Amino acid sequence: MRIGFATSGLWRLRTEIEQLTGATARRLWPLALGVDAIAGWGHKPTADRARRLARLRGLPYLAFEDGLLRSVQPGDGEPPLSLVLDRSGIYYDARQPSDLEDLVRDRLARPETWSQARNVISRLRETRLSKYNDHPAGDLPDGQARNPSDLPRVLVIDQTAGDASITGALATQESFTRMFRAAVHENPDAEILLRIHPEAITGRKKGHFDQQFLSDFASLDQDVARALETGRVKLDAAPRNPWSLLERCNKVYCVSSQLGFEAIMAQREVHSFGVSFYSGYGLTVDRTEGASALVAKRRQPVPLEALVAALYFDYCHYFGRSPLRPITVFEAIDWLERKVAETR
Repeated sequence: MRIGFATSGLWRLRTEIEQLTGATARRLWPLALGVDAIAGWGHKPTADRARRLARLRGLPYLAFEDGLLRSVQPGDGEPPLSLVLDRSGIYYDARQPSDLEDLVRDRLARPETWSQARNVISRLRETRLSKYNDHPAGDLPDGQARNPSDLPRVLVIDQTAGDASITGALATQESFTRMFRAAVHENPDAEILLRIHPEAITGRKKGHFDQQFLSDFASLDQDVARALETGRVKLDAAPRNPWSLLERCNKVYCVSSQLGFEAIMAQREVHSFGVSFYSGYGLTVDRTEGASALVAKRRQPVPLEALVAALYFDYCHYFGRSPLRPITVFEAIDWLERKVAETR
């Protein structure tokens, strides 16, 4: 089998992909001749050309993405520790079926594998690992670690504007507005912590929540205005480990962020305002109204262990370095834990 690569980013990972698929990597010429499949980055706009060529040539399209445990630093400077391969869709696009949904059904029928899934959850919580791991390991600052009035805390998670996982979750910018409004109105006695996306913090991308958003919202909503006046709503833009946020919050409101899935593993009540890869399984309070009906026939309530096993054992593939070789999720966690410790 010969796979045509549409982007230079994927071409740099051709050795990993050849190991994963058993195929031979080829540069993708304009007419996609001499290949048996075409690879691209998920369903992002940058993959539109590759997907269009695959349709025109009647060839399979292979969607690759970074895995849920990627690296210490974000960006292209560090190769991904894990990759996702999906032959039918991609996990963050609910508009069509994905391999992940099939894998969840398979793991649901194999409860003997769930104990290992619980071990993955324990190791992730213990090591405090996420997709990127360049954040400080510490807890919230003393002033935030405990509310002065012992208020419960609600975490509202932002994402970068235009992210493919937002569109794929059948969400829009309005979904973030609706989510924020719900968090304030439904939790009148709680501190509302708006978590700014790391790439919005650095200025690389734009998010949905900032001081201007709050000011504009307050002019239209008296409850929000009062919450701002009393300091009950706070923007959190400090670099910090996401697990420290999750463990200090009672509820989590999200659209499609991976942090929402990690909140489930942290045993928090998660309100999902998009059809995310972890919604529709009975693990979240789904707030997507009619959109949820689109995946209702493909998803059913499952134990968290079935979803974790499908994601970390089957859907994500891990690579050790020096030499490059396939490794298990537990080896990946151990390697990433050591790597993080070396950078601190």
